[in-house]
Amino acid sequence: MTTHDADGTGTGASRTAAVRRFGPLLLAVLAFLVFRAVTFDDGTRDLAAGQCVTASDADEVRTVDCDDPSSLGKVVFVQRNAFTDDASVRRLCAEHGSARAFTSALSQGGTGTVVCVVGGP
Repeated sequence: MTTHDADGTGTGASRTAAVRRFGPLLLAVLAFLVFRAVTFDDGTRDLAAGQCVTASDADEVRTVDCDDPSSLGKVVFVQRNAFTDDASVRRLCAEHGSARAFTSALSQGGTGTVVCVVGGP
């Protein structure tokens, strides 16, 4: 039975019914979002200085053999959780002797992974 307050709004059972009805759906959406956040990989996770890289069709950076014609250069520095605005990336890579950089796909939020590269074509 639902009770009504003086202003006519329902309490108790109606709220419980709403939670029972939409709770599992909201829980499933939350679980999916957490799963995606934990398992997302933009290709920069295993990069380290000294490796040669290329950019794939999916705009992801991946390692290749340095003699590979698709190599865009050798990684000289990798900074995770760095500011990814143009000025910050240029300054960071210039400090490590690089004028070329890749930033992670998560860079829209203002921070991400910056990969500084030298050499290549």
